[in-house]
Amino acid sequence: MQSFPYTLKNGYPIVQIGEHQLLLNTGSAESMGRMGQLTVDKLTHRVKPSTLRLTAEALSERLGTPVDGMLGADILTQYDFKLLPERMLFVCTTGEFRPYGYANHFDLYLGVPITPVSIFNQDMRLFFVTAARRSYLRADLLRGLKPQGSATEYYPGIGVFTTALYRLAIWVAGYDVEVEVGEIPAPLESMLSSTDSRGVLGIDVLRGFELCLAPRRREGFWWRLGFGSEAPEGQRRDPNDVPGYYY
Repeated sequence: MQSFPYTLKNGYPIVQIGEHQLLLNTGSAESMGRMGQLTVDKLTHRVKPSTLRLTAEALSERLGTPVDGMLGADILTQYDFKLLPERMLFVCTTGEFRPYGYANHFDLYLGVPITPVSIFNQDMRLFFVTAARRSYLRADLLRGLKPQGSATEYYPGIGVFTTALYRLAIWVAGYDVEVEVGEIPAPLESMLSSTDSRGVLGIDVLRGFELCLAPRRREGFWWRLGFGSEAPEGQRRDPNDVPGYYY
């Protein structure tokens, strides 16, 4: 097991691994960077200098902060890993984590996790992308909602786009989490259709959550501080009536 500190810079999670600062991106099939190779929990991985038409220099410019590369699914799927926002730690193991909390099974598409959630009391699947600083949904889900403003966003591999913003609750792991969401960028629409997914769950959903992903078992664990003493709140309170189970 090995732990690494991370920070949110302009809303993007940047992990410090040795001398290197890397964008943590569960939504990229490949890692890339200027370091050539990377060692995590005693495993050494070769790292390409570019992917998704991105280099470290171009990514740094888009993020508005200097980075040495990006940590993607080709490396992440070889580990169980935790994101611990309260302590700002990213923890990996080549073994297994079995934390206590709400668990669900997820699918992988090119190594990218697709996790079950509920919105407007409808079960659906969203890509979980840590490099998305907010969540994005298909336009049909947002029809009829009043926009709360707009923003210009950057999504790695897609580029810069402008979206209207909406506030709504996403049910995940026994809780409603109120977030500000945008409309999914058009280049992602075909990927959503081919995987029966409705949007992207961004890093913003982790406010108040700690998370463990086990890609080799297709299993995710979500828990809040005080989980053992709190009743899950939200649209549905019966743990037998949600797409997951509790440990």
